[in-house]
Amino acid sequence: MKHQKNINGLAHTCFNQKEEPQPILRHNVSPKQLAVIGLGSVGKAVKHTFDFFYESVAGYDSDGRGNWNDIIRSIVVFICVSTPESETGHLDCSNVDDVLCKLNEFAYSGICVIKSTVRVGFTDSAVKKYPNLRIVYMPEFLREKSNFTWFVNPDRLVLSGNDVDMDEIIGLFWWVDGIGESVPILKMKYIEAEIGKLAHNARIAVLVSFTNEIEAVCIENDACSDSVMSVIHADRRVQSTEHLKPKLGGYGGKCVPKDTRELIASMRKPILLTAAEERNRITLDGDQ
Repeated sequence: MKHQKNINGLAHTCFNQKEEPQPILRHNVSPKQLAVIGLGSVGKAVKHTFDFFYESVAGYDSDGRGNWNDIIRSIVVFICVSTPESETGHLDCSNVDDVLCKLNEFAYSGICVIKSTVRVGFTDSAVKKYPNLRIVYMPEFLREKSNFTWFVNPDRLVLSGNDVDMDEIIGLFWWVDGIGESVPILKMKYIEAEIGKLAHNARIAVLVSFTNEIEAVCIENDACSDSVMSVIHADRRVQSTEHLKPKLGGYGGKCVPKDTRELIASMRKPILLTAAEERNRITLDGDQ
């Protein structure tokens, strides 16, 4: 049974504050068949959003959900499987590789859009390993607690791959207001998109660690960290105070720590990011 809510309100009202999907009316849907592999937090956000705009969106997960034949019949498959941190500090991309290997075995002819965050250089190696697959790397910039709303309302689209394939993928996001203008479309090489995604999260790590370092100075000198950081917040060049608020502790979650360490593992002398990690360790240990 299809639900009811006006399409114009989707981007702003179809999810409540707890990020639970709300009833919506599906109309003006496209007959294109899409697919999502990996139904974790990112995959669920991708599938739920596309379910609104497209007639057929297949889902598949290693836990047994979904039908593989539906994946093979799709014209685009979004790969949203996990890439945990390995013992070396690099991201373990074996789940992504397993999916690509299986798609290659079934001679999949659609576009393979990798949404999973991958290690530096992975996509170039995957293109060489699977030359018959049409691979696009399109990292996702979702807030862990706001996956649905941030996917519906992206602030940028980052893509790498064949120009024709990238343009086809961009066309799937036709509902996004200001696409190509206020929501920039950033096309680049695979490795640039990979590092860009990792740098996005590493920047969060640096900002949080900077704030915790200033808070430590304030504690040691009997100063109010809120007052001190308000000086930073008032700078006209600071567009957002997010991650610059004291008394919130260190960074954590599923993405920021492992993505920061992937960059550290990919550099010869990662001075700043190593310092951010050390400050975060001290903060989380409660040593100030």
